[in-house]
Amino acid sequence: MTVKQARKEEVLREFPPVGGKYRVRLLSGAKPKERTLDIREYVCGETFEGFTRRGIRLSDRAQVELLRDVLSELLRDLLL
Repeated sequence: MTVKQARKEEVLREFPPVGGKYRVRLLSGAKPKERTLDIREYVCGETFEGFTRRGIRLSDRAQVELLRDVLSELLRDLLL
């Protein structure tokens, strides 16, 4: 029996933390040109340090563009 190992994601770029506990990273996917925008909580505790399951992964360009448009609207209309 052969076990196929999954290709580990590679961090292509990491951006400064957002809100202190969220990290924004651009990851390479399983396929050569596949990219994923990962926005995830990162915690440092006594028993655990690392990324949690709290976050989102956007791998479709349309999803990233929608997020950009929503953030632009929030900034433009001064809703935050």
